[in-house]
Amino acid sequence: MKKIICIGELSINMVLDASGQPLGALPGSRVANAAAILGRDKFNVIMASDAASDPMGDIAVRALTDAGVDISAVDRFTEGRTPLNVFVGASADNPGTITRYEQYPEECFDIIWPRIDEDDVVIFGGFYAIDRRMRTRLQRFLAHAVERKAVLVYLPGFLPQLEPRLTRVMPQILENLEMAHVVVARANDLELIFGAKATDACYHDHIDFYCRSLIAVEPACRRLSYYSGRDVCSVEIPESTCVGMTWNAGAIAGVAAAIFTNNYTTADFDAPTDEMRRTILAQAAKSATNAAKDIRFPYLGF
Repeated sequence: MKKIICIGELSINMVLDASGQPLGALPGSRVANAAAILGRDKFNVIMASDAASDPMGDIAVRALTDAGVDISAVDRFTEGRTPLNVFVGASADNPGTITRYEQYPEECFDIIWPRIDEDDVVIFGGFYAIDRRMRTRLQRFLAHAVERKAVLVYLPGFLPQLEPRLTRVMPQILENLEMAHVVVARANDLELIFGAKATDACYHDHIDFYCRSLIAVEPACRRLSYYSGRDVCSVEIPESTCVGMTWNAGAIAGVAAAIFTNNYTTADFDAPTDEMRRTILAQAAKSATNAAKDIRFPYLGF
């Protein structure tokens, strides 16, 4: 049965105002939030991840099950703590300062990988896709997904404090780009990783060699853009949608939904047509706008 497999971190985001007063908390990670959105939209979604058997892990996992996401590939480890990201002084246009608390055991990420079938959609990314803790197992699974002709969607980008020395993880990033059929990236992540302020230059100089399709999330320009070879098309996003970051999860879910429902294959991404690019962007924009309306703290969801 055709499905969408989401591989990424399960964590909790806690929000404090500038004075330290709590504003609330919600499950985090773009991949997990995209999985929940797709689950609520009745897609066949499997989340591949891990979380501690602690109250924070219970909250993160319950958010997925409540959305209808299959969690059979989520490992619950006992020696450790589910990651907690604390945002202090966050506002609609600024995530403020971020402090991260985590405790992983030495041996973890012992998940049962789901079966891969042709034309499945696999979403992976964030620090989860480059972390040495799970890299070996993940790389084998992704290579298998490529062999099985699944469509791979890669989301580069992570909190800089997780890996302050980019040179350590650049080989893994490039390897992920080479396996991916489409990359969905925020403009600020592209600048952080590649040092390029202009998205089009970044695509041509750093991504096109590895992956032909880049969907750029550009909140400063209030748009989503699809780059493929020399072709580029864009769709505008309402300012009320892109003042924060959670609409990223909605955009990712929309991309996956468009690939799934229109039966796009790996071969289609070698030379995507203008109609295909605009169809994917339209679905991504619609899903992003809906997600921004639904989520309580729209500036979260990195």
